[in-house]
Amino acid sequence: MKHHSATYSPSIYHLIDKLCVVIPMKSPKRSKQRLVGCLSDAAREKLSLTLFENTLAFFQRHFPMLDVLVVSESLEVLSLAQAYEANTLFDDGEKGLNGALDFACDWVKQSGYDSQLIVPSDIAALDPEEIIALMKAAHDAPVVIAVAKDGGTNALLTSPPDAIHFEYGCDSASAHKANAMNNRLVCRSLHLANLALDIDHSEDLQVAVIRQPERFKAWRDSGPLFINKSHIKERHYA
Repeated sequence: MKHHSATYSPSIYHLIDKLCVVIPMKSPKRSKQRLVGCLSDAAREKLSLTLFENTLAFFQRHFPMLDVLVVSESLEVLSLAQAYEANTLFDDGEKGLNGALDFACDWVKQSGYDSQLIVPSDIAALDPEEIIALMKAAHDAPVVIAVAKDGGTNALLTSPPDAIHFEYGCDSASAHKANAMNNRLVCRSLHLANLALDIDHSEDLQVAVIRQPERFKAWRDSGPLFINKSHIKERHYA
């Protein structure tokens, strides 16, 4: 496990060396299906890879002390992850996201980690303070959820890694909270502005363009996806 020299608050210090970040990533060719009709196949594939690489770079830059595991069916994705010094795990994808995460969780447990932080590969803008907020919350709660804008789960920190059964899908934040309660575990649900915004729909990409026009310039100019941004009301999450 990696060592670090940065100073963190005592409430998260016990997690640093025994926490593994897990990033699930499907094949770029199958990613962003909800943007079909808004972006070309090539643009969708490029977007998914760009967001994934941004996620890898974020953890390498801001949390170099944390080990990262990428689970994917794509050899291209796994090769890119290795370039960022991440651990990699091939999953054939037949059991979907929850099956891939079960597989990754087994690896995390067998590798000796006490905690696991699942982060999707498609958050528009990751914020170090939000990741620290998750880790601080884990000091008192075995299950910590960063709730997505649509009620999904955009980050899940569990101690131990298999503290609850994974139920990613529609309204998964409520499902994960219910699973924690059924297991008599304290659960904290956090509403964090940046972690709430993953890019699933054209509206999400519109908001990302408004927030970070330079980063998302290529997709702003991709065609009929975007309307005059004066007509777009950016949603804020408490």
